[in-house]
Amino acid sequence: MPATVLMALMGLEIGGVETHAVVLARHLKEMGFNVAMVSSGGIYEDTIARYGIRHYQAPLDNSKPASIYSSVAAIRSIIAAEDVALIHAHARIPAFVSDLARRLTGIRFVTTAHAMFAAGLHLRFLSRWGEKTIVISSDIKEHLINKFRVAEKNIILIPNGIDIEAFNPDLPVGDIENELRRVPDDKLIVYVSRLDSTLAPLAENLIEACARLYVEFPDIRLVIVGEGKNFYDVASKAGEANVRTGTELVRLLGARKDVNRIMVAGDLVVGVSRVALEAMACARNVLLAGGEGYGGLINEGSLPLFKNDNFTGRQFKKKATVQNLEDAVRRFLLLPPDDRGKRGLSLRKFIVEEYSSVKMAADTAKVYEAVLKKEKSKEKE
Repeated sequence: MPATVLMALMGLEIGGVETHAVVLARHLKEMGFNVAMVSSGGIYEDTIARYGIRHYQAPLDNSKPASIYSSVAAIRSIIAAEDVALIHAHARIPAFVSDLARRLTGIRFVTTAHAMFAAGLHLRFLSRWGEKTIVISSDIKEHLINKFRVAEKNIILIPNGIDIEAFNPDLPVGDIENELRRVPDDKLIVYVSRLDSTLAPLAENLIEACARLYVEFPDIRLVIVGEGKNFYDVASKAGEANVRTGTELVRLLGARKDVNRIMVAGDLVVGVSRVALEAMACARNVLLAGGEGYGGLINEGSLPLFKNDNFTGRQFKKKATVQNLEDAVRRFLLLPPDDRGKRGLSLRKFIVEEYSSVKMAADTAKVYEAVLKKEKSKEKE
């Protein structure tokens, strides 16, 4: 009988962790696993429902004691209802809650570390890493060993997996072209990110950089995809830039589920981590800039280096300043069209070979099977 896996994460809004979990869940379902998900909910609930994956609501995005208590109770109930064999948690709060809920049940437990977790004393106490911990890049592995004393033998490196069919340069974009461009010849810059207190300033810097470039390149246009608590701050900055340039230089789209088609319609995508990888899968040129660091324009020669930190740019200790962004976007705009196209195709080839979501899911399933097999061996003893 197929094992039932419960995937626990903070929410199902648009974001790198969420997209990773949704794609993984779909492939696991295709491989024969029974899959359920628990989170605080979000825009991807409809998506996983179409895959036949059940979603349960719990306040896993909240660390208040009452929410922790409620989430533990919810997961215990799900374990019983779904006959869960293994829990896979994708963030600190879900991992902490899942570990509490599974105690005394025999349920197996694994986690994925998607980022460089803060390592203060109380945070180390609250961190739960499971019997095996999957990491998406080598620098996260070193961080867990050095800061959290996770045993190296229990850490497995499995890079992010990108759905290379969904993120494909041959996707039809339909009316999106008309929605995004003022005129057909516009050079479209696409920025995809949450707009929270950490990342909204970067969006504002990019708006300023594009406003400066508009005098030199009047065919430039910036589209920002994402939502967050600082959305209206970014919208205000966009409004100011539009007034200064006398045109709709910047358009905010909010949260979208057709990000793949928006990327394909664009010329340059600005982002990090999963956004960068998805844009590369679409054969788009990419400017690596995010809250953790700045890497500049990606080219074929820089790929092995960026792979070390999951395409976040955090290893370079540079910031995505207005000047850095302006200089990089200018360099892109001055590239001959043939060079842009060749670069995009080389990035697509790299993703197909190194970051396929099917391979990511197969490697994750091997981790599950090893942990579940370990339990069966104990039962025989």
